[in-house]
Amino acid sequence: YNKGLGQMKRGYFDEAIISFEKVRNHFPFNQYSVLSELRVADCLFEKAAYLEAVDAYLRFQKLHPRHPQIDYVVYRTARSEFKLAPLIPQRDQSHSTRGLRRLEGFNGRFPESQYLDAVAKLRGKALNRLARGALQVGNYYWKQQEWQAAERRYRLAAEEYPDAPIVSKARLRRGLCLWRLEDQAGARAVLSNLVAVDPESRWGKAATTFLERNPVEVPAQADAPGPTAPDAG
Repeated sequence: YNKGLGQMKRGYFDEAIISFEKVRNHFPFNQYSVLSELRVADCLFEKAAYLEAVDAYLRFQKLHPRHPQIDYVVYRTARSEFKLAPLIPQRDQSHSTRGLRRLEGFNGRFPESQYLDAVAKLRGKALNRLARGALQVGNYYWKQQEWQAAERRYRLAAEEYPDAPIVSKARLRRGLCLWRLEDQAGARAVLSNLVAVDPESRWGKAATTFLERNPVEVPAQADAPGPTAPDAG
């Protein structure tokens, strides 16, 4: 097992897999057999064999659901899925979707996990990637100044991926589309909500600036009659 770790550390992943397999074959009931199984999955991940890594991690989860490192295994399974997803948002993102599904309920299952921050970052990146794909269609209509079609696409993106950081851009542009469609009340509602939920982002600040530069117009009122003078008697 230690020999396999040393090979793995030096980047000799195929040799390390052979060493770990020997441990599994010769000592099937030893604790190092289980650890070797996990290290094989890690080697597959490190050598960029992500599809095989997903299978290895899932097999480990099925065989050892109560293992002390199961949170690590779930995290690495999802990370392997994300590695398989294309970087270009418009392409098939089924692996990103599967990766997010692998992480469902992670915080509840592993509230003390050391991977909570890493999982949060991974989830944010995946949501952003999916949201960017949805935003692309809205951006196309935005450039064509087809405000109604753009507003609909931005609204759908915000509804489908409400937790994605990039969705703040969709909310901003949706509000501006509504403004151009002369729905000022709707635009103010969308932009005010953006300011409330994400005030420090560039999109939240842009919404704040827009609202400040376009204050609510108070309709002029007729002069009210003055108070009646008291009777001098």
